[in-house]
Amino acid sequence: METTIRVLYVDPDADTGVTPSKLDVLSELSVDTADDGNDVFDAVAADSVDCIVSGHELPTGNGVALLERVRDRHPDVPFVLCTTSGDERVAGEAIAAGVSEYVPAETESERAVAVADAVERAVADARRPRERFDRYRSIVQAMGDGVYTLDTDGRVTAVNDTLTEMSGYDRDEIVGEHISVLLNDADVTRGDRFIRKLLRGEEDVGKLQVTLRTADGQTVPCEARIGLLTHDEEFRGTVGVLRSIAEHERIKAALREEKQKIEELHEVASEMEARQTAEGICDITVDAAESILEFDICGVDLVEDGYFVPKAISTGMTDDGYSRLRVDEGVAGRTYQNHETYIVDDVREESDAVPAQAEYRSLLSVPVGEEGIFQAGSREVGAFDRDVAELAELLVSHASEALRRINSQTALRESEEKYRTLVEQSHDAIYIYRDDRFVFVNQRVCDLSGYSREELAEMEIWELLHPDDRERVERLAEERAHGNASPHYEARVVTNDGDVRHVEFNVRLISYEGVNAQLGSARDVTERKQRKQELKRQNERLEEFASVVSHDLRNPLNVAQGHLELARERGDERHFDKSRNALDRMGSLIDDLLTLARRGQVVSGMETVELTSVVRQAWSSVETRESALVVDSLGTVKADRGRLQELFENLFRNAVEHTGTATTIRVGRLDDDREPDAPEGSTDDIVSGFYVEDDGPGIPPEEREKVFEYGHTTADDGSGLGLSIVDGIAEAHGWSVSICDGRDGGARFQIRRR
Repeated sequence: METTIRVLYVDPDADTGVTPSKLDVLSELSVDTADDGNDVFDAVAADSVDCIVSGHELPTGNGVALLERVRDRHPDVPFVLCTTSGDERVAGEAIAAGVSEYVPAETESERAVAVADAVERAVADARRPRERFDRYRSIVQAMGDGVYTLDTDGRVTAVNDTLTEMSGYDRDEIVGEHISVLLNDADVTRGDRFIRKLLRGEEDVGKLQVTLRTADGQTVPCEARIGLLTHDEEFRGTVGVLRSIAEHERIKAALREEKQKIEELHEVASEMEARQTAEGICDITVDAAESILEFDICGVDLVEDGYFVPKAISTGMTDDGYSRLRVDEGVAGRTYQNHETYIVDDVREESDAVPAQAEYRSLLSVPVGEEGIFQAGSREVGAFDRDVAELAELLVSHASEALRRINSQTALRESEEKYRTLVEQSHDAIYIYRDDRFVFVNQRVCDLSGYSREELAEMEIWELLHPDDRERVERLAEERAHGNASPHYEARVVTNDGDVRHVEFNVRLISYEGVNAQLGSARDVTERKQRKQELKRQNERLEEFASVVSHDLRNPLNVAQGHLELARERGDERHFDKSRNALDRMGSLIDDLLTLARRGQVVSGMETVELTSVVRQAWSSVETRESALVVDSLGTVKADRGRLQELFENLFRNAVEHTGTATTIRVGRLDDDREPDAPEGSTDDIVSGFYVEDDGPGIPPEEREKVFEYGHTTADDGSGLGLSIVDGIAEAHGWSVSICDGRDGGARFQIRRR
C-alpha cells in the first residue's frame, strides 16, 4: 500500500462522527473535502482520489444515494460510509449498493482511528477482492435482515444467519436450491421481471413485497430489496435483503379494523342526534357497544338524586341484578367522581367491583360526562385493554354530548322563558340591531318610541334620533365597531307623536345568530334631566338669596342699629321711628324671601280656578293705599289657587310701589277661548292668558328683561324680589310672562300658556 492515501471527505458537516481535521493528522491520510456530488465526480475524474468517505445524512439526498451514483460511473472506487445516525436498514442498503466499508454508529475503538482503518482496508481491498468479500460476509452475517445471493440461474449461493432463523431452514437446506424454496412462484416471476429491468438499467435497486415460506409451512410477509452482482461489468447474479413486515401488516390490519369501528361509532353519533330522550340515547349506546365493540354485557346508568339508575342494559338482561348504588360507591362511584376510566382485569381481586352477574370476571367502567357511567363486563379475565377502552370512550363521548344537548335544550327553553320575561318586563328599552335595522325590540322600546314592533322593523334606527344628534351617534357607532368609543352616550329621541325625549344609551357589540350585531339598552332620562336643570336653577336662586340676604337685609339692619345707638346717646325718639321703619322693611323683605323660597316648588292641587275671585282676594291682601282696581271680564284657568294668588299679590304690590299712591290697575283676559255657547264662568270658559296693567310711567324697553332678575328694583323701599316671584310661579304652571306698554302708557304684564 502506498504510504499516503488520498481521501475525499464529502460534506464536512455530515453525520460521520469525525471531522476531516482528525483524519488529516494521521500521517497515512491526506484529506480533501467536497461539498456535493459534483465535486466528488470531478475529483474522481481527475484521478486525485484513492478513497471517498461520506456520512449518511447529506444536505441533498443521503450517502447511499451518492454511493449508487458513484457505482454507476466508477464501480471500483473505494467508498466508506460512516454514520452515527444509521441503522441495520442503512447498512443493508449500503451493502446492496456496493459499499466498500461501513462504519456504524457504535465502534469499539476511537472513531477517527476506526474510520482511518476502514479507509486503509477499503483501499487495500480494491487490490484484494477476496479479502473484501470476506469483510462483506462479516457485515452481512451481523445484519438483522435476511440476506441471500443468487447465481444467474436463480439458485441460492449464500445466506446469512438471520435468513436461516426467519425461514426455519438450515443453511445446507437452502444453499444450492432454487430461490423458489423460499418464495412462491408469483414472487419469483415478479423478481425475475425486476432483475431484467435492473440489467436494462431501468432501475437501480429493486423493492418488492414478497411472502417468505418457512420450513413449517408458515408464511411471513416481507419487503425484498434486490441488487445485481457484477464483475468486470459481467452479470454474476443477484443479492437480496428480506425484512419481515409481519408485525407491520398485523398493525395495519388492526388499524383498518379500528378505523372501521371508529367510522361506525361516528355514524352512531348521528343516530343519537335524532333522539330526543335520555332513554333513547342510552339504548343506542348499548346497541352500538354490543354490535360494534362486541361487548358481552354492558349498560348505562344515569345519576338521579345521588344514585345510579339503570337506563339501558344489554339484550336479554334484566335489572334484577342491580343493587341501588350511591354515586360515591364502588368502581362506578370512582369512575363518576374522578371522571376517569377504570379497567378491572379480575373483579374477584377488587373488593369494590361487584358485577351484575357472578360469571363475569373483567370490567370496563367509563364516565358519561356529568350524567352517569357506562360499564361493560366480560367472562374472560383481562378482556379489556387501553385500545378497547379508547373506543368505548369515543362511543360514550357521543352519548355524553347527546345527553348534554337534551339537558341543555331543556335548560335553554327554561332560561329563554325566564330571560324573555325579564327582558319584556325591564324598565329599560332593550333592542338588537344589525345593518342599521332592528332585529329585536322589547315592549319598552315601543312604549318609548310610540311605534309598534312591525313599524320599528321597517325603520332604520337612525330615524328615531333627533336630526341634530344623528351624525354624532353614527360616528360613535363606527368608532365603537373598532373598539375606540365608550358604550355609554346620551342622545335625543323623537317619538311617533313628535315628542322629544332625552335618552341614555348603553350599546355593545355581540354575536347574534352567529353574526356580529349591536345590543343596546335605552333609558328615558327626560324627567331626571329636567330635575337636574331645576336643581341647577334652585342652586342659582340660592346664590341669589344669599346675595339678597347679604345686601338688602344688611342695609335696613345697619339703619336700625345706627338709630338705636343715636337714640341711646341722644334720647331722641325720632330715631326709634327710623329703627321701627327699618325693622318693618326687614320684615317685608323676609316675607318676600319666604315667598321666593317657595317659588321653585312644584305646584300642586291643580284645579279649575275662577280668575275674578282670585284677583279680588289678592287685592284685599295687599296694601293698595289709594289705588283702584278694575276687573274686566275674566274666565277660568287650571292652576294652584294659592300660588296664583301670590302671583297677583306681587303684581299689585309692584304696581303700587312703582307708580305712586293713586294708580289704577286693570286685570283682563288676553283672548277668548270659550266654546261658542259656553256661559261665562263655566268649566269650558278656560282662558289661555290674562294681563295686569297700570297707568303709571311704564317700564322702558331696555329694562324689561332686567325686572325679573333677583334684587332688581327702582323703588326706594323695594326688595327687587316681587317680579322674580311672579316669573317663578308662572314658570311652575307652564306659563310665560312678558311686558309691553299698557293702554294708558303704563306697564302691562301678560301671562300666557306656553
